[in-house]
Amino acid sequence: MNRRRLALLAGAAAILTATLAPTPASALTTGNTGSGRPALAIVGARLYVAWAGTSGTAAAKDLVIGYSTSAGLRITKVPGAERVPQGEGAALDGDGAGVFVAWPAGNNGNTLTAAYTTGAALTCRTAFTGVVSIHAPALATDPSGVRHLAWVDPSNRINIGRLNSSACATTGAMTLTNRVTLADTTVAAPALVYDDSGSSNLGIVLAWASGDAAHTLKVASFTGSTTLTNRSQVTAAVGTTAAPGLSSGGSDLYVTFRGDDGSAYYGYSEGCIPTCFYAGNLGEPSTAGVGQPSDGDYHYYSYIDPTGHLVISHL
Repeated sequence: MNRRRLALLAGAAAILTATLAPTPASALTTGNTGSGRPALAIVGARLYVAWAGTSGTAAAKDLVIGYSTSAGLRITKVPGAERVPQGEGAALDGDGAGVFVAWPAGNNGNTLTAAYTTGAALTCRTAFTGVVSIHAPALATDPSGVRHLAWVDPSNRINIGRLNSSACATTGAMTLTNRVTLADTTVAAPALVYDDSGSSNLGIVLAWASGDAAHTLKVASFTGSTTLTNRSQVTAAVGTTAAPGLSSGGSDLYVTFRGDDGSAYYGYSEGCIPTCFYAGNLGEPSTAGVGQPSDGDYHYYSYIDPTGHLVISHL
């Protein structure tokens, strides 16, 4: 059993006994500052990261996109002048060569916008006219190559569609199709992942901060219709109204979030569907949501600390 599983088992015990919590193996406070939930994606030897920076107005902060081959110690930034609302951010999804990026354009009425990069520049940039996202979106790809994009409309309802980039080489633009508007609402950016853990086969999994009286973090499977299946919620000592992170790997689904007590939480499903998501306190203060990918060995996660600095950590 690896140290990550040992730590997570300790985290589950913490929920059951209120005495123990998982411990991070490494946390790097970078020299970069910003707000909101950072996004992470691993492509080969590169760890891509995107977050809302500090320059610009509250409605239109700079969107910082970069990559690191040193687990965040040094970040090479992708040139660009994109903008996102303060406290929000972007979504990242790797395809083996680069990453797809999606964000609410703070300088264009929070219009949902997407692009692609291999690290040099943003290409195939597409603004989806008439589609507004009031929070950062989320991206996930299934084994058939369908890339799913989740966002939150002005009525706080979660929407999920398909992001198609097949025409980038000819038209220079992507398309957004098969839009589904769920009845579920959220008070923060959603999280999305394809369950490839092999333990539960839940397909596309969605997590969101419901904003109910208990500040419940909810989890469910999206099958293409307005009816979510495998509905559940995360068991933790506190609730959340912040954007969560989701990842899949190592035979489990994993979740990260900022608890109402201001700490980062980390949990796992232990192969359940996913009614037994347990999360423990990492003891790391976060100002907003916590973003998380998986690389099979470590689980990286990222957040903005109380000093406004970007932190990249892993278990």
